[in-house]
Amino acid sequence: MTRTPHRVIGACVAMAVLMQSVVVRAVSAQERLIGTRTVGAAASFETITFGGDGLLQSAFAGLDTTRVQNVSQLTMPVTASTPLGNGWRVDVTTLFASGRVTFNDSIGGSTSSASLTGISDVRARATGKLFRESVLMTVGVNAPTGRMSLNSDQFAALRMLASPALGMGSSPVGAGLSGTMGLVLAQQVGPWALAYGTSYEMRGQYQPVAALTAGTPSTDFLPGGVFRASVSADRLIGPHRLNVSLAGDIFADDRLRGGALVDSLGAATESRVRLGPVLSTDAQLQLATSRLRDLVLFTSYRWRAPYARDGITVERSSGQYLEGGVRMVLPWQRDRDIIVTTDARWHSGLGVDQGLPTAGVTSGSIALALQLSRGLLSFQPFVRAQGGELRQRAAIIPTGNQRFLGVGGGLVIVNRF
Repeated sequence: MTRTPHRVIGACVAMAVLMQSVVVRAVSAQERLIGTRTVGAAASFETITFGGDGLLQSAFAGLDTTRVQNVSQLTMPVTASTPLGNGWRVDVTTLFASGRVTFNDSIGGSTSSASLTGISDVRARATGKLFRESVLMTVGVNAPTGRMSLNSDQFAALRMLASPALGMGSSPVGAGLSGTMGLVLAQQVGPWALAYGTSYEMRGQYQPVAALTAGTPSTDFLPGGVFRASVSADRLIGPHRLNVSLAGDIFADDRLRGGALVDSLGAATESRVRLGPVLSTDAQLQLATSRLRDLVLFTSYRWRAPYARDGITVERSSGQYLEGGVRMVLPWQRDRDIIVTTDARWHSGLGVDQGLPTAGVTSGSIALALQLSRGLLSFQPFVRAQGGELRQRAAIIPTGNQRFLGVGGGLVIVNRF
């Protein structure tokens, strides 16, 4: 995972999801947090503009063909964390988001817009230690407070805002009642601190984002469960610290209904979709230096296997995702640091349709943040710029690569008491 200040907001929203990065340091960090309460809030705004005549999209917002000119979103996450007895903690997160997409009818030339605004689901996580503190357990519940239905304009906006290629963060669409349970076992083996993790997620009954990124022809997508296994290793190399983690996700059958799925009489039918396994690896090297407060090199790679529909593998449905970057913390004054982060991304995309949710991307970004501390209160204003090029793997309608530029900024506030 990249560590840009823009994504600090995402981290602020998801502080409770400890099972997503089963790192040994999470166990030691838990020790330091015992007895503290944390409240965090953030606000960010980002806008992305597409070059030339805009990004060509078919069957978009009720039109046969459109060209998207601009995408923007305001995101305001809130999170709270408090300790319980016997080393347990509870974290609660939610967010408000408002996004807007501006596009032109490629035939008539008229300009229109689509928007999506609302509050996301409320997520609660309880995390604690078992068996003489050698096992970390996480139990989570997702309360269905987000949007559970979308009209055509809202769905059109979601197609843009939730696209992995743009990386604009979370949307206010809910997932329905769902939950997760996981365990992490820590062990010391020579110079290595190891953590073995396993978890199971019961996904909710409304997953339009999952359907979009899978390239399925319908958003009536009822997901099955997800099993995850992971291992991470952490050690010192001289004065430096290295962390490496591996994870694999295995999916149960999903049910796909409606949309383009009809029988010979025109009635909606149901199809079974089995997403292929997802394998991922992350590495982070923290370099010791006397001139910087912190210097971290990070990279991640994810491979998504092809998925099958009704037992038949869908062609060009596999994908690869590679990201990497550098994060530096420069001391400025007492209680003031400058954070500089630069990263690069390459996503192969999926070759199952021409939409933005399955597009590949080559992009880079740079972010600047000012870290201000006043006792237990922390402020982090930031700005971020990104640029890159989108491409489609599907060959039904040949399209050229599409360039884009984005700028954004915001503020993160965290109070510990």
